[in-house]
Amino acid sequence: MSPKLQKGEELIRAMRPHPLAFYRLYAIWIYIALVGVYFASGPRIEILEMSSENSIRILWWLSILVPAVLIALFRINWRWLFALAIPALLAFYLPGSPEFIAFLDGLGLAGFADQNIILMTFGIIGIFGTEGHRRSHRYYITNWRLIMESGHLGVHRRTLLYKNINDLVVEQTMAGKILNFGTIIPITASGLGLGDDFSMAGAAVGNRAMIGAGGGKTVSTPRGRSHHLLEGVGRPEEVHDLIISLMHAQR
Repeated sequence: MSPKLQKGEELIRAMRPHPLAFYRLYAIWIYIALVGVYFASGPRIEILEMSSENSIRILWWLSILVPAVLIALFRINWRWLFALAIPALLAFYLPGSPEFIAFLDGLGLAGFADQNIILMTFGIIGIFGTEGHRRSHRYYITNWRLIMESGHLGVHRRTLLYKNINDLVVEQTMAGKILNFGTIIPITASGLGLGDDFSMAGAAVGNRAMIGAGGGKTVSTPRGRSHHLLEGVGRPEEVHDLIISLMHAQR
């Protein structure tokens, strides 16, 4: 699918994120599927003096909720806690639901009424969902502008003329450096392409009478939503140089 071009405008390059650009998302859902595989294998686990059944149940929940909390804290987004906890809750609840069991019986899938198989299913759905999310991103470089869009049903689109770009930031993880993909963030004078990181320190002295002091600092750092930048594109240095040359040509 190509963008609608203006008269005299030429498409120079069309891109999508590299197949491994969202490897962190793939890893999360692969982990969820592997948790289901491990517990479906019937491991014998005993914690302290608890029964094996209770030990397995506790470890099953900890295997999901502890990583979910850590991911939510690391990504500073509590939606991840809910995104991973909801599949676990459904996998735990559905096998005890007569309606769900009857539904699977009607489809001839009674063997799927197991919490670990349900968890594996959610993991596989998450993997394919991540791939669909990656493929929904489309980036176009024309001789006039950058076009960044994402979405299958609804579309988020950002169009940026080269004359409005003040800076280009290239970011690469270690995996990106090895596999030659990275993110390019166009920054404008209005602040598009920047986010704020806030750090704070404080101290207090005293028993009954309290004396306190505190301070904070906000630092603007390059970041944005995936349809506001070129997320995980292949050959980022080459793409960066191409955009720089088009910026100079438009000024």
